[in-house]
Amino acid sequence: MPEGKFWNERQETMDREERGRFQGEKAIQMFRFAYENSPYYKKKFQDIGLEPGDIKTMDDFFSKVPYTCKQDLIDSQENTPPYGDFFTASPHQIVKVYVSPGPIIEPHTADDIEALTEHTAMGFYTNGLRKGDVMQITQNYHLVPAGGISEDGGRRVGATIIPTGTGNTEIQVDLMKKLKTTVFRGTPSFLVRISEVIIEKGLDPRKDFSLRLGIFGAEPLAPVRKRLSDTFGIECRENYGIGEIGIISRECPAGGGLHIDEDLFLFEIIDPKTGNRLQPGEEGEIVLTNLKRKSIPQIRYRTGDATIVNLEKCECGRTEAKIVRILGRVDSMTKVRGIFIHPKLVEKVVSRHPELGRYQIVVERPGALDEITVKLECLKPVNELAGMKDTLAREMKESLRIDSDLELMEKGSMPDSAKVLLDKREY
Repeated sequence: MPEGKFWNERQETMDREERGRFQGEKAIQMFRFAYENSPYYKKKFQDIGLEPGDIKTMDDFFSKVPYTCKQDLIDSQENTPPYGDFFTASPHQIVKVYVSPGPIIEPHTADDIEALTEHTAMGFYTNGLRKGDVMQITQNYHLVPAGGISEDGGRRVGATIIPTGTGNTEIQVDLMKKLKTTVFRGTPSFLVRISEVIIEKGLDPRKDFSLRLGIFGAEPLAPVRKRLSDTFGIECRENYGIGEIGIISRECPAGGGLHIDEDLFLFEIIDPKTGNRLQPGEEGEIVLTNLKRKSIPQIRYRTGDATIVNLEKCECGRTEAKIVRILGRVDSMTKVRGIFIHPKLVEKVVSRHPELGRYQIVVERPGALDEITVKLECLKPVNELAGMKDTLAREMKESLRIDSDLELMEKGSMPDSAKVLLDKREY
């Protein structure tokens, strides 16, 4: 277990030329592996006349290998349950299965879990987690990978883990104080809520608690970074990841962006409309090729997230490229409190009720927390459907996996120009 500045110094400080050769070799190997072992990729490549021998260089890879996206994976699993035709392993090789929003079933082999654990540990070590820390993990442990992967990575670094999961704010505060938690892992908005409860109890977040570091994800940190730092006197570090992929980039003590895990991911930025690759400094959509995961290969996987990449060497000594921050979504999907929200999830509920017509999802951040309102057009007078509201709220929560406010609207009151998804948050 490392004790110095880097988790894996060679990997994190490799010069750009050597890194390019390493990534090119791994990406071409993954392309060939997918062609030979994944029915989805074999058909996708053959449909455009692409053969394994056609990809000899990274220029070939970038110009000839097509993109994939989350919807491809969702459709694949719906058509070929349970794992879809991306799948390359044998069922008996699967040691753990997660389910991410989509829904996406994520089968992992022992090698997949090992890679996730190692790279999550590297991310946390870069953030500042060290052996002997007490890490309180407030992420979801139910089905989704967030809590379990964070625990695996934290234990590998050598931290003591408190697996509290989500919610239960009073218990979170009590354990944080009694067990002298030094590192918080979760969403920034939840630590804001915890701070409010601490103050309501007449306690001092600095004097009565032992927090020194917050490792955040799933939500933008920027709106509350200073507030959390001032309240607890902690260092705040941000990570960026995706449920079905894992932690992709992480913030070091020097700040100024998030280091991309380039040992695990070939990272591209493209114009979301044309698909053309963009240069460092240009804003575009993140595209990833996972260089290690083989059970479900992720080759030129469009994330729908927008960012800007910076190749300048960081003050911390790492040479990995950095993303400045996540600038928002490039498609109709958005993330609210760590959960992806898509109009189709609302449409599923609306389609069950012939009394309902059009709908709109409104996402706002009036304070520290994201809020979501679902507006539903009623085809009958609203007062006649008021009794349905509790049923609709329950069905909407089951579909979205997050609480939302429901607003029943009279027929014709929703403008024709209304967007199905209106995200009013400032990033």
